[in-house]
Amino acid sequence: MKTSKLLSTTVLVSAAALIAAAPASAAKLKLGGYYEQWFGWGADGTASPLSNFDVKNDAEIYFSFKEKLSNGMTVGGRIEMEAGNGNDGQTANGFDETSLYVSGSFGKLQMGNNDVAAASAGGVSVVGPVGIIKSDAGDWIAATGSLNNSDNDLGMGDAQNVHYSTPKINGLQLSVSYTPDASDGANSDFDDSETSGFKDGVSGLVKYNGKFGGAKITVALGRTTADNSGYDQEGTNASLKVVQGPITLTATMAEEDISATREDKFTGAGLIYKLDKANKVSAGYGKGKRTNTGGSDREQTVYTFGAERNLGKGVSVSASVFNSETTNQSGTNVDDSGFAAGIKVKF
Repeated sequence: MKTSKLLSTTVLVSAAALIAAAPASAAKLKLGGYYEQWFGWGADGTASPLSNFDVKNDAEIYFSFKEKLSNGMTVGGRIEMEAGNGNDGQTANGFDETSLYVSGSFGKLQMGNNDVAAASAGGVSVVGPVGIIKSDAGDWIAATGSLNNSDNDLGMGDAQNVHYSTPKINGLQLSVSYTPDASDGANSDFDDSETSGFKDGVSGLVKYNGKFGGAKITVALGRTTADNSGYDQEGTNASLKVVQGPITLTATMAEEDISATREDKFTGAGLIYKLDKANKVSAGYGKGKRTNTGGSDREQTVYTFGAERNLGKGVSVSASVFNSETTNQSGTNVDDSGFAAGIKVKF
């Protein structure tokens, strides 16, 4: 009787494994992602919160696949799924970026829901749960949205686009993307005929990686244009990254002419110092400004100081002390500080 049960169980497990296994002819699939769990305290900001102490999390699972063909080309792709109601405002279990690419000696051609070319210029790098670009400071201190953004996507976000990057030649690489319209991943996106919003979004990036003395340097310049209901949108962004021994310095700027009444500008910089193999500290600064001819100008300045310890096996703990200052023409101003700490697991 016991032998019969064991045999039955073995057969069922084996059958399930065979069903779940990918066929031998399929591309190789990789599962990965991260989970972040934070706790922290923030001042009131523009609200009267039930509690100034809070606990927050963010998580993502991605599926990536890649296969090298007999002709030498590589075909791959990536699907990202938001796994929780995280700090970035994504809906739980909602899919984010999804794309497919073909690469070879000609470069890389990518299609799908993904960033425009200029968004890969680079931003401000710091350690800790509260950064500068699209800062999470607003998750702990109530204020009107973050203005610290260097994507230069003119509001196109991860809309469906075609993206081509040349091979690197002596450290120099060129990228260009084309976004036909405003469809950005809605359920009906696969068969939409857009009748409003932006169209003909073109974005380009020039990026150089090299060495100067003992330092590694990355310089990038991006340019984006689009037609939004007859208005010619345009934007420019630039970034610099210098790595010298234990020091990493990043700086960026962006300007976006969003509409006839709105213009966004951002500048920021970050410094990371590696104390040893496991420990890092950082400082960051960012200032965003939105100009509206309608009389609703706004500025946001964020300062953040962080520390991170790598525990190994993809596990790290970190903390941030930060200040967020928002000035609105309407008079609802904020100048408050906060603290956040927690753990991040990459898998």
